[in-house]
Amino acid sequence: MQAQEKKQPKEDIMATIICECLENESSQTLSKKFEKKLNECYRASVLGALLYNVPTDKDSSITINSDGTSDQITDKDKANTIKILENKCDVYNKHVKKENSYNEYLEKSSAIACDCIGNIPTSLSTEQKNELISECIANGFVDSNASENLKLNTVEDIRAFSLDMKRKLVDDCAKLKRVAFSNDEEKLFSYSSNQKATDFYNKGITESEKGNYKKALKFYKKAVSIDANFVYAWDNLGRTYRELNDYDNAIKAYKKSIAIDSLNPTPLMNIAVVYSRKKDFETSAYWYNKLVEANPKNPEGHYGLALAYMYSKKLEASLNSIITAHNLYRTSKSPYVADAEKVMQYLYAMFEEQNKIEDFKRICKERNINLEID
Repeated sequence: MQAQEKKQPKEDIMATIICECLENESSQTLSKKFEKKLNECYRASVLGALLYNVPTDKDSSITINSDGTSDQITDKDKANTIKILENKCDVYNKHVKKENSYNEYLEKSSAIACDCIGNIPTSLSTEQKNELISECIANGFVDSNASENLKLNTVEDIRAFSLDMKRKLVDDCAKLKRVAFSNDEEKLFSYSSNQKATDFYNKGITESEKGNYKKALKFYKKAVSIDANFVYAWDNLGRTYRELNDYDNAIKAYKKSIAIDSLNPTPLMNIAVVYSRKKDFETSAYWYNKLVEANPKNPEGHYGLALAYMYSKKLEASLNSIITAHNLYRTSKSPYVADAEKVMQYLYAMFEEQNKIEDFKRICKERNINLEID
């Protein structure tokens, strides 16, 4: 009786397919889109390994998940595949090493930029802050020596790295959020002329920074009970209620602030956020529209409006709003342009799900947006 041919292990098949798949790509493509191509090659290897091991002498079937993975390929199979690639696939090792080095300098550059951003005064105008944030990003890039060590020799390479820095800062730099979303410019009624109210307000700030929101709440309440026109105290009272998930009282506090200064962007934006958290996207959109009316050049209103419309499945309105936000972020040199592009990616998927890609492309063309979808 002839011995049955022994099947190759899944991980050997997968490693072979991945390596050959990567070798068939140009070095330039792998340099720009290594992670994307590696994922594509991995999905091809899953299918290849499963097909290879399907018995030929009986009916059988394989199941592939919507993301290209399979429950028949375990984490252990994947880990073993990577070990084989590390031992035998030169193209994999070359680009993984390059990717690791890129991420190392991205981390270093972003950390330098984030520390720099933390020193920007929050009392400056949005335009001044964005200008200084851009300088911090440029300084982080230069001071990390990323250009020399990663051999970023073209304008396109440098722009791509800077965009990745912006994305990382938006995701990871708490100092950026504090500076970008502060609203400390001097305005009528912002502060109180009553020293006692100011003292209670400052005590509330201290407790808020410690995370003691219940204590902070008491101090802010005392501040507004003494000076009912103390805008910042009302704003912080609303923010504190929001931290405590008391959304109804947060809304009441923000409405008090808006009644005193209807053009103040802080309560207009925050009340819209609260309604969004309550899943009342229609009312959220109403307040974001108020923010847009009060300050049409503030991208945050358009950005929030895009999200409210997106969650309400008003896709065309959402796309138009996020394009406006994107243009304003770009004009003001804000790193949050990366966030706007991320929302556009989500919207693309939603348009695609509804078989409306042509509508997506039409709107982008009308608005002069050229978006590269990963």
